[in-house]
This record gives sequence, C-alpha cells and structure tokens, in this order.
Amino acid sequence: MKLTHRQVEFFKAVMEQGTITGAAASLRISQPAVSKALSALEGEIGFPLFQRTQNGLVPTVEARAFYTEVERSFSGLRYLSSVAGDLMALKHGRLVVGVIPALSVRWLPSVVVRFIDRFPEANLTFEAFSSPHMAQLVGQGRIDIGLCQTSTNDPAVVRTPLFDIEVGAVLPVGNRLAAKTQIGLEDLASQTLISLSRADVISRQVDGLSADAGINLLRRIEVSLGSTLCNLVAEGAGIGLVDAETYHCCQGPAVVWRPFRPFVSMPISLLQSQRRPPSRMEREFIKHLCSIMPVMQIEQPD
Repeated sequence: MKLTHRQVEFFKAVMEQGTITGAAASLRISQPAVSKALSALEGEIGFPLFQRTQNGLVPTVEARAFYTEVERSFSGLRYLSSVAGDLMALKHGRLVVGVIPALSVRWLPSVVVRFIDRFPEANLTFEAFSSPHMAQLVGQGRIDIGLCQTSTNDPAVVRTPLFDIEVGAVLPVGNRLAAKTQIGLEDLASQTLISLSRADVISRQVDGLSADAGINLLRRIEVSLGSTLCNLVAEGAGIGLVDAETYHCCQGPAVVWRPFRPFVSMPISLLQSQRRPPSRMEREFIKHLCSIMPVMQIEQPD
C-alpha cells in the first residue's frame, strides 16, 4: 500500500467540507481532480470511504476512523511547522557569548539592542571574561563565541579579526602632560606608570616600543582591568594607557584623554569553535555583528 500526501489531503478536505464541491473550492482545484483522487485512495486502501447517495457523500465508519488518524497526523505536521517557524525566529536554543569587560559596558548593549530588534524571541546570554580565559572556554565548547583581544594557538578555536580600538593616555586633570595634544614614549618615562598586566596586548606593544627606543618605563602599579587603571589615575596614583572604549566608560572630571604616539591599538577578534558547526542563531548574530561594523566603530574621546 502506497498512499500519497495529496490523496490524504483531498480526503481530509472532503471530510471537513462535506462535499466534493466544497473540498475542490477549499483546495482551489477542479471537482474531477478531487473525485479521481478519492477513487484512487479507496482503491489503494481496499475499502470504500464514502457512500454515494442522492443527498451527497456519507462517510463510512472506516472513513471516520481513518480521518481521526489523518487529523492526528496533520496536527503533528502543524506542530513541526510551528517548531520550524520558531527556529526561523530564533526562539529555540540559547547563544552564549563571552566578551571582554572593555566591550561589555557600552559597546555590546548597542550591538545587542539592534539584534533584538530583528529577532525579539532570541535567547542570549553574555558573560564577561578575560581574553585568555575566553579562548579556553570557546575551545572547550563552554561558550559559543568570544569577543576578545587575544590570539590563540588552540586548534579547536577559529579566530577572525574584527576591528581595532585606539589606545591613548589617561592623565589626571592637574598633570603637566595634560597640556599636551598627544603623549609619547618619552613622556611616559617621566611619570609613574600604571600599567595593565604584562600579558595584555597593550602592555606587550608598549614594552616592545620602549625596548626598541631604549626607554625605561617606571612601572609601580600593575592591574588587570582598564577600569581599575582609570580609577587609579583619577585618584592621582599615576598615568596609564587604555583603549578608547574603556575610557568612554570611565571618564570623569578628574581625568583627561590624550592620543598616544607611536600608534598603539587593541585588536578585537571573534573566536568560534572548530569542533562543531555554528547554530543558526550563531550565524545570524555574527552576520549582524559584521553588518554593523562600519557604523559601530569606537569613537575617540574629545
């Protein structure tokens, strides 16, 4: 026995409409096509589904039992269709995104709100981690994607460069260097330097530049977060270098920003797992992220 979906669909329409004419109208096909399909279905299953009377078609007991199962089957298809629609709207599943603290306060919310406008049913989780920890979590599959400043040698992680954020000097308002339009390496040598950890990409760049120039920098305080650095500068503990986005989030009346030369930047990359294919939500979020990059560049402080 080989039933076709079309035959069953015609039978369902006749049962629900009560007549071949009504079924043909609901399906937008000809009456002969419905009659032919019904005859073929009855021939396939081996018993009559309707009695042809002067008052029209009368469903047999077998037809009513068959219709119960047909309706159950179509209900299942409607449910599957609903699930497929939910998947298209990103209702199912959750995307877990790791992000460095520098991007989590101001930049990330502006990115996310635009994504939610497009996919209001999406389930998203954002967690802040250091860059090395984030690379590890992506490689282990504990988070879906990472937005960070690190490079990684982990073969389980794919890194895609996204953009660079300029790094500048943060100074107390009363510092004599605040009168300058930009800060150089030689300026840092004359000050107490509050630095990010030596493994940080900004510190590595500055260390390389100072070594090439033969300039010794006086590091008295080392911190892991740019926000901590800015707060220490505001308290008068020294000066430091941070990315522009961190300064935007921490700026206040006690500190000023000055461009730093030679140019130093904090590169931001996207980390993804090599070990599994991305979900549709992951693909959509990354596509959204890349589509808005030209209009989401980090502003430089005044």
